[in-house]
Amino acid sequence: MEISGVNGASDVVDAASTGFAGLTADHFLTLLITELQNQDPTEPMKNEDLLNQLSMMSSLQSNNELGEALKAIASSQQLSTAATFIGKSVTGTDVDRQTITGIVDRAFSRDGQVFVGIGDAEIPMNNVTSINLPEAA
Repeated sequence: MEISGVNGASDVVDAASTGFAGLTADHFLTLLITELQNQDPTEPMKNEDLLNQLSMMSSLQSNNELGEALKAIASSQQLSTAATFIGKSVTGTDVDRQTITGIVDRAFSRDGQVFVGIGDAEIPMNNVTSINLPEAA
């Protein structure tokens, strides 16, 4: 997404690096250190509160890492499935919604999406509607 700046310049905003998705362990540590430096010396943070915050930070980071690992596994599994289509006749629609039928000659991944190729045509795996063994000549 492009955002026009005040002085006419444009900045690109990456969704993966904004909000919670953009937070790292370093951000949490910086926040915690800042909180500890600015706490009221007459009422310091309790040990339980500090441990709870550290635990929540660790849990959130683990969840983010697990989510990324699951995405990678799912993509790998989908690519593996697409590879089994090589040599088989498939029907599906390309990105322009054109129906394509033919023998799959390749399987590949681009920009996080898995495709099967039929000659010059590329069909996203999600758009494959039928799979058949090729007819004997």
